[in-house]
Amino acid sequence: MTQAKAHAAAPSDVPPQKHPAKRQQYWVDAPLQLQMVGYVLVLIAISLGLTAFSVYHGVQEASLQSQQIFHTLEWIQDSLRAPLLLASAISLLASGLLTLFWSHRFAGPLRVVAAGLARVRHGNLAVPVRVRSTDAHQDLAKEFQEMQEALRKLIEADRALLAEAAAELEALEKSLDGSARERAAKAAAQLRRACTQYHL
Repeated sequence: MTQAKAHAAAPSDVPPQKHPAKRQQYWVDAPLQLQMVGYVLVLIAISLGLTAFSVYHGVQEASLQSQQIFHTLEWIQDSLRAPLLLASAISLLASGLLTLFWSHRFAGPLRVVAAGLARVRHGNLAVPVRVRSTDAHQDLAKEFQEMQEALRKLIEADRALLAEAAAELEALEKSLDGSARERAAKAAAQLRRACTQYHL
């Protein structure tokens, strides 16, 4: 078996890597995720503040217009303060956790595709890019996977052509003598080494 064919066949002997159902770390892109959580919390805090202001203002207006509220306005405000604070705390906590969960689904695929780009840059086309069905950016991950598969097939085809050219050159080398034979042997070796830096 020639060197090129052996190199092309070697990756098929390696068992495919298993992708875990869960990512190893939840903060896959901490700056992006924290920014998303911060924006959502600010928006909800503003919304809750406006709600509390509207409630207090409404009670005050109702007290002034109807004159039928039997409790003092201060007592009503004190009674409303604790439920409103509790509801605000629960809303902020729940929205923060939900945003963190959603940001993980959003940022995780971007990190996976970035890792795939780094592998391709270093000539590794053997590891597929996979994201979970619940993640965002499904189309982006699919397009990247199709591009990687197309590159892998192109390189495999080039390897086969180079192996054939190297075999023909080696056969031609036998009919040459002197410096021509050395040049032919060197050219055949270079053909054998071409595309070997890629891991398919």
